[in-house]
Amino acid sequence: MKIKDFFKIEYGQKKLENKGLLQGEEGQNIVISSKGEDNGIYGFYNIPNGYKAPVISVPRTGTIGQAFVQLKDCSIDNNCLVLIPKEKLSIEQLFQVAFQIRLTKWKYKYGRQITPKRMGEQRINISQSKVKFDNLSKELSPKKKEKIKIKPTKMESIKVKDLCNINKKTALPQNVINSEGNVPYISSSSKNNGVVMFVDEEPNFKAGSLTIAKDGNDGVSFYQPFDFITSLHNYVLTPKNNMPKWILLYIGAIIRIKCYGYNHYYPLSKKHLERMKIEMPMKNEKVDLEYIEKIVKNAYGFEEVKQYF
Repeated sequence: MKIKDFFKIEYGQKKLENKGLLQGEEGQNIVISSKGEDNGIYGFYNIPNGYKAPVISVPRTGTIGQAFVQLKDCSIDNNCLVLIPKEKLSIEQLFQVAFQIRLTKWKYKYGRQITPKRMGEQRINISQSKVKFDNLSKELSPKKKEKIKIKPTKMESIKVKDLCNINKKTALPQNVINSEGNVPYISSSSKNNGVVMFVDEEPNFKAGSLTIAKDGNDGVSFYQPFDFITSLHNYVLTPKNNMPKWILLYIGAIIRIKCYGYNHYYPLSKKHLERMKIEMPMKNEKVDLEYIEKIVKNAYGFEEVKQYF
């Protein structure tokens, strides 16, 4: 069978082509772009949803062919194709289709883009799955817990340099380093905690540090639970004044938000990072660690990482 037998195929919403129009419209509804990670999510905005879930989004620019199943109502820009089921398909069957599209994405490129016609002619196999998505999702996802009640408190803006030591170090490039080992090599990637490979070299930073990317994915932060190697592509932060390591999760989350304006053309410099201000809860003229601890422990998935603090 062909994809066109099961799906209506169309270009996404042209009005979302200019993302500048979304500025100032932050909200709760999902906008999907041709991004090749995070299920293609560009951001959350206060605009009406363009598509009712479930559908499949397929980038036709950027990460061409990196298909994602969208399980929430969303908007999808016209850098993607949208596959709308003609009849009800199970979630498991939709994932089968998305996976088969990914397997053949090598056929497409900027000179031969994916079009509704080309996508429609692709042959696929759809079968009854023995795996239930809902069961697998519950098994792999961190368990939700009751939220801790947190009362508002006094906040004060403090420079990153007053909260953390900021370091950089050189390291061997990825293409010449011995890649058979167990020491994580952290790049400026926004995926997999920044880890691109495991190497047989001496770490140049200790566990309990926060890496901040400065090359391409400026401001992407990850807490590093193991000794690791990284190069000049990252700043490495450690807490000052004997503050606990888990405070880095709070600081890293805010740095990510504040770095939205940095990119290849306007990179995040050490001076920018040093002068960046973090809104910190205060009590008796000191950082309220108890308050921050409640925020961190309240975060979804904390149970999975608390062993590393």
